[in-house]
Amino acid sequence: MVLLVTILAGSACSSSADDPTAPLTGTGSFAFAPPGRKPITVFYAVGSGDLRDGRVVVVMHGTNRNARDYRDSWAALVEHRPWVVIAPEFDREDFPGVSGYNLGGVVDESDDPVPQSEWTFSYIKPLVDQVRTRTGVAERTFDLFGHSAGAQFVHRYLEFVPDAPVRRAVAANAGWYTIPDPDVDYPYGLDNAPRPVDLPAFLAQHLTVLLGSDDVEDDNLRQDDGASQQGSTRIERGEQFYRVGSEQARRRGLPFRWTLAVVPGVAHDHALMATAAADVLAG
Repeated sequence: MVLLVTILAGSACSSSADDPTAPLTGTGSFAFAPPGRKPITVFYAVGSGDLRDGRVVVVMHGTNRNARDYRDSWAALVEHRPWVVIAPEFDREDFPGVSGYNLGGVVDESDDPVPQSEWTFSYIKPLVDQVRTRTGVAERTFDLFGHSAGAQFVHRYLEFVPDAPVRRAVAANAGWYTIPDPDVDYPYGLDNAPRPVDLPAFLAQHLTVLLGSDDVEDDNLRQDDGASQQGSTRIERGEQFYRVGSEQARRRGLPFRWTLAVVPGVAHDHALMATAAADVLAG
């Protein structure tokens, strides 16, 4: 499947949302924290139409921890759709390094397992629940998009939180993966993972591995042995991730609902990938 990128123009108004019960409209930001957790800033854009029949789309930023930029790239994409986009920002101070963000906080910086209540992943579901209350979205499932480091967060979220009510997910241009292979050591595979992964549930997710055809540069690309074995570029690594998932499903006789899509002429650009991802989610 090949997706063509169309750049959409649009604008949105601004509003503040310090009151955790106040309705969300236009674009803005608010602070959010589950009980006992550190607060994060969440940037949002509310679309148009009857939100009761709409959906929440969670957008995960890349390694620059720039959630506002990601929200801005989605604002025009939801302007004429009954969608609510939320882009949580996990800063480096409170969620340091690859362990704190890319791996979802399931291990600490010493690679020791962390209780699930303390995972970075554990922010997502209560955040969505609050946003549904504040916007009137009735749909309990939500969509998930991430680019680069955010794509790493997205696919691992599906691996380690199998009961999360995700309708459809898009992982775009990830630098490396936790591939669904029980014979490859974590974090590159599932052997010795901090928690067993429900492989049938993971392979049955509606996950789109979205790759830019020109994403072949090695800037900020992890180059250790485990990552390099997945390929020399982001597009090669994404193709291998998809291929391993397909092979595991075939070998085990499991349902496989992933798709692989390549966006022609696009490199490591979160805004252009967002446009293609919106088409996937709309479909």
